[in-house]
Amino acid sequence: MAAQGIVFVVGAGPDLAALLTVRGKELLATADAVVYERRAQRSLIPRSLVGSPKRFFVGARGTTRRASRGDIAQLLVTLARREMRVVYLVHGDPLAVGRGTEIITALHDATVAFEIVPGVNVGNAAATYAGIPLLSRTMSSATVFASGYDAAHAGSDTDWTAIARTGATVVVSNAFRALPAITAGFVVAGVPGEIPAAAIVNAGRTSQRTVVATLGTIADAMTKAGIKGAVTLVIGWTVLLRDELTWFDARPLFGARIVVARSRYGPRAVADRLRDLGALVIEAPQAQVARLDLSELRDAIEQLAQYEWLVFASPDAVSIFWENLISSGRDTRSLASLKIACVDPSTAGALLDRGITVDVLQEKFEAVALIDALSERPDIPGAALLYLSDDSTAGPFGRDLEQAGASVTALSLYRDVLADKSCEKFRRTLSEHHANLVVALSAAAAEAYLRAAGEHAVGSIPAAAYDGATSTALREAGVEIVIEPSQPNADNLVESVLLRLGRNHPAA
Repeated sequence: MAAQGIVFVVGAGPDLAALLTVRGKELLATADAVVYERRAQRSLIPRSLVGSPKRFFVGARGTTRRASRGDIAQLLVTLARREMRVVYLVHGDPLAVGRGTEIITALHDATVAFEIVPGVNVGNAAATYAGIPLLSRTMSSATVFASGYDAAHAGSDTDWTAIARTGATVVVSNAFRALPAITAGFVVAGVPGEIPAAAIVNAGRTSQRTVVATLGTIADAMTKAGIKGAVTLVIGWTVLLRDELTWFDARPLFGARIVVARSRYGPRAVADRLRDLGALVIEAPQAQVARLDLSELRDAIEQLAQYEWLVFASPDAVSIFWENLISSGRDTRSLASLKIACVDPSTAGALLDRGITVDVLQEKFEAVALIDALSERPDIPGAALLYLSDDSTAGPFGRDLEQAGASVTALSLYRDVLADKSCEKFRRTLSEHHANLVVALSAAAAEAYLRAAGEHAVGSIPAAAYDGATSTALREAGVEIVIEPSQPNADNLVESVLLRLGRNHPAA
């Protein structure tokens, strides 16, 4: 064959990462290039530090229409002939839509090797997320899948009357513009206007909406609910079973919009749990590390023997110290005579990953608690202590420990920096979604949220604080604290959010 590369035509299903097939994920992880048509598919493409895979967006952008089938096929052929492994993402299943079939035919005609990877049927997924079965022993023994995209245009040869006469459950993707033709076809077929119908948008997402009516009233119901765009329409008596089978939009936090602020090394468990409960989770931007001049750190490493204590403020401080320790030709043996302390559990974990355990365990993992714990020790007065942190905490921490009698060298290794673009995007998201709550998982994360959100959002969104230090950071900025568990614990925090915002609860 003339082609030396290969094109993998991968069905992306409803463009949800959780529904992408294992084969699809494997191919995306090894692709040299990915061609995609829908913005939602960007989340399926893995990010790489070396810039691979190359991305080619061929969908609509602003006033620019999406690329033609011919242009997409030519792009795929060109990339394959450069000896590339190319993934072409297709919404739904590649052979369930005409666009995919036409492009695959063009690859065949150009003698380009290809593989077709099935994807979850979009109509089926939408019905399942809405709790609507497509088959029933008593209501329907067949299902007809159709697309309303081409049917909405003049001259369409889609025979809705013939489809209606099958008596099957009918599932129509992209049904919004074709709805008048669909309704007219069912009327001609003699189907009663009282047959149930459901319109579904954003299936499988926290913005999912489902409207149930009859075929005769579904258009008015959609207008009243403001539903339009990429609508999946289900027509049939099985729609009545939604009352018993609805699950996705019946979850206790469905419809709640919650901002989660966590540090870059903080656990994802809280955000994931809130998503599982149905909330729309908006993750606040995370500050990135900007390293400062490390010459003083390198000097301190050369003179480690003069210190008795080494205290770390964060996993980033551990990482930067460790890199410089190793590059100096030293290793853990250089720390044998030092006592080690740290501010929080994530920092203790970063040390443990390197074979180092801490010598001080405080009841609460926060800077104030660590200062109190160290101040009470008899070996602190007169001791030489090296404290490594970011530039915002080095000075205050050092001064507090000096009051306890320690001789402190506090070094600023890095600065937390928020990207302007990420902050602007975050503020736009907040203005669009009107969050009900912000959940802050650490004082540092709270401070990053405060900088990113801006004054309006800070004053209008109440907060749930993970611990006392987080609560203090938020309250000092004028944020209303509505949740503060008695014990810092992720499960307790999620339970408190559920009690406040969950459906069918007195506090909701």
